Amino acid sequence: MGDKLERIFEFRVLHAKQRELQIPLTLAERERALQLKQELPERVPNVNEQDPFTVLPTPLAAQYVVGGHFGAGTLRNISAPGLAIATFEEPPPLGQRLIVHVHDTERGIEYTFPCRVVSRVVKAPASMGVRFEGVPSQTRTGHRSGSVWRSDVFPPEEHVVSGRQRA
Repeated sequence: MGDKLERIFEFRVLHAKQRELQIPLTLAERERALQLKQELPERVPNVNEQDPFTVLPTPLAAQYVVGGHFGAGTLRNISAPGLAIATFEEPPPLGQRLIVHVHDTERGIEYTFPCRVVSRVVKAPASMGVRFEGVPSQTRTGHRSGSVWRSDVFPPEEHVVSGRQRA
């Protein structure tokens, strides 16, 4: 699950670097972008697709922000150009820009993707297809310490207070 999301993120960063930021890719980056493009589906999936190349074996919680409004849903399918999200309420209108946040708790990473709504289903179950736009970001939300995830809210040196380990 995380591997698919990580590959999509990597592809989107390389794509945005070249297209949006107008920064030339190195030879290694061009080769990697071409390899990823050949491996990843080239259309925005819908939420009900069962394509093994787009479907997430374990759907992930997704939150989105649109015009000062917060929404939530479940990320079910991913591809090179976009995401398919089952929403808990009516999805935003077609063409609406939004920011999608997906937290991969298994890896302790939150992905942020700027997107635009390209398809929507308003009857139950509600869903939307979004196309990526702009530069995505990735934030580490925890780090591995043995078999326990710890929040990075406190830098490592602040985990020890007065000789005791902070919980």
